[in-house]
Amino acid sequence: MVLRKVIRVRKRVITPPATIGDMDVALVDQARELLEGELVFFPPIECDASLGIGDTGSMECHFVPFVPGRRPTDEDKHPGLGSSDNAILITNDGLHNRAVLLFEVSGSRRPTSAYATATIDGRPLPGWERRRVELADSERQRLELLPQRDLAGIELGLATGLLRKMRVEIRLDDDNGSVATDETWLDVCDARSFGSLYKRMLDELLPLDTARQARKAGRDDPGVAYHPWYPVLKIGSDKAYLYNSALIADIVGKEHHLTDPAWLLRVGVYLELITCIAIFTAVRDDVGDLLRPDERAALEDGTYTDIRDRIDVAAWQHVWQMRGIVFPSFGSPRTGPVSALNLLRKREVTLQFLHVHHEDLKHAIELAGPNASNSQETWQRVFRDAERAVLRQASDAFPEIAFLPTAAREIVLWQRFGIGGQKGIYPTACSQYRSSMNAVAEWARTNRLMDYAGTECIPPETSLLEAHLKGDRRRLELLQRQDGLGPSMTAPEPVDAAEPTTEEIERLLASVAIFKMLSPEDVHSLALTARPLFLGPTQRLLIQGQEGTSLFLVGIGEVEVRLRKDDDTDWLVEKLGPGEVIGEMALLTGEKRAATVRSVDETVVYEIGREAYKAVVAAHPEWLDELAAIMRSRLERRRERISELEATPETESLLERIRSSFFASG
Repeated sequence: MVLRKVIRVRKRVITPPATIGDMDVALVDQARELLEGELVFFPPIECDASLGIGDTGSMECHFVPFVPGRRPTDEDKHPGLGSSDNAILITNDGLHNRAVLLFEVSGSRRPTSAYATATIDGRPLPGWERRRVELADSERQRLELLPQRDLAGIELGLATGLLRKMRVEIRLDDDNGSVATDETWLDVCDARSFGSLYKRMLDELLPLDTARQARKAGRDDPGVAYHPWYPVLKIGSDKAYLYNSALIADIVGKEHHLTDPAWLLRVGVYLELITCIAIFTAVRDDVGDLLRPDERAALEDGTYTDIRDRIDVAAWQHVWQMRGIVFPSFGSPRTGPVSALNLLRKREVTLQFLHVHHEDLKHAIELAGPNASNSQETWQRVFRDAERAVLRQASDAFPEIAFLPTAAREIVLWQRFGIGGQKGIYPTACSQYRSSMNAVAEWARTNRLMDYAGTECIPPETSLLEAHLKGDRRRLELLQRQDGLGPSMTAPEPVDAAEPTTEEIERLLASVAIFKMLSPEDVHSLALTARPLFLGPTQRLLIQGQEGTSLFLVGIGEVEVRLRKDDDTDWLVEKLGPGEVIGEMALLTGEKRAATVRSVDETVVYEIGREAYKAVVAAHPEWLDELAAIMRSRLERRRERISELEATPETESLLERIRSSFFASG
């Protein structure tokens, strides 16, 4: 008989600080639990060791969660900064398309076998009923799914909702019969069908209605490009193509241009379903059913209950009634087979279409779920893709322009201030779209579905067209590069940003006060794990109230620290430039982020994860005094800037809080 002691680790929710002033409030107990877990010792249990009862050995596993802005591939170069995928796309590129889940195995007992099960609607995927997983000799493990192979027999069309959920479970066994399990969920979508419903309207609905209108007017069929709905559908389809390409780049290619591509995937799919099903219903009496029999059955059998509850057929019937082509009449100028007034009709229809479409967008956001961490950056990317689509498709969407004199053509396209109250097509389309997108974002923020810093979600400085009209070539190329694209707005080609060298990062680290105490070897070690992030105008990298597991070093450019007040307005606290460290308080004390930090213009920052820095600090506890002094100075400087908002008394020394956080459990 032996005595054994059982240790239970319990986690608890950490309350975020209300303001920057709260960063020096005593939260030692919370920080200790966040870092090391709260150790609760039970009285010794007397048992028979041969039976394994009361054995101190433990075995745990858990999936590494998805973290906005991080990818599974980050783990290769920057240990501790990787995260699992949260979405799977079916594409035509089966060779390189892999969904990667990271999971961790820990405990005093090692597993003898590991199995994974993947299911959709409770049914295992073929080959994934109980797939054996080979474990590597490391704490973090990889589990890969090949979409073209593993999802080959799964229906992902309109009849099943376009977007489905996959559950993946990992199970570890050992010789004692102990089991450790965890599960995670992924969005699954066939990217090849994205935008297919918009295309159905272009290919089937508009040609049928154009021919019908021409017969009724006693005219020859002018072609679908003259239909008043054509511009918004043509441009909208191209916009969907562009951000579908962005989704593929980030989900399949593991790039970093969309912080959370799965959220955009959900919003895009739900928006397409809500809008197109409403339109198909609105026009059914005029042109017949655009849904296939199995799709109609799915719509009526409950598959689309959430969608049907949100469609506004009457609003779309109103827009449909505005579709009349303006054919030439006596005394009116012609632009090819139609009247020049058809351009105004297209403009009127486009604006009304976007108004109803963006009401649908609110419902799509509700279905997609709240997103406080990256909705602003996603919204800006969608807006710029809309700008690109307008510039790419305008000549096809408005063939009437080709019949105008050259000077008039430029006015119709580019006139910024307007003639007779009418602005050009490009400024009108983009300014109206930006205004509408900002209105939706404001509504979503009010309803706690989105969040953004500043007074507008999409400020003018994030617009390609604004940069172009101002002749600001540098900003134009910066915005293109921010989205992973070359300098051309009309023919955007993917480009790879140059990675900084380890030597460049080392020089920057060595020049910063908080790192000057480190030896060259320690600086080199940190530089190897530092993850570079390239930011464009107004991109956020820290968000007030969220967890913080890394710090950031500003390498190029400038960032601004913004504090969210109780009335939901942002207050600019200060700006920080190259060499400044941000986020170290949350990293070292376990507190949540006390402010939002975003880039001002072109910015490069380096992320250093908790594990990398914790190892260095733990090896040199004598540095804590200097660390505390440096951060106290920065904290006092910041407090002076926000003194008119709130002053918080110091209840515990910063040094003691850091010491407690890093050496909580010895």
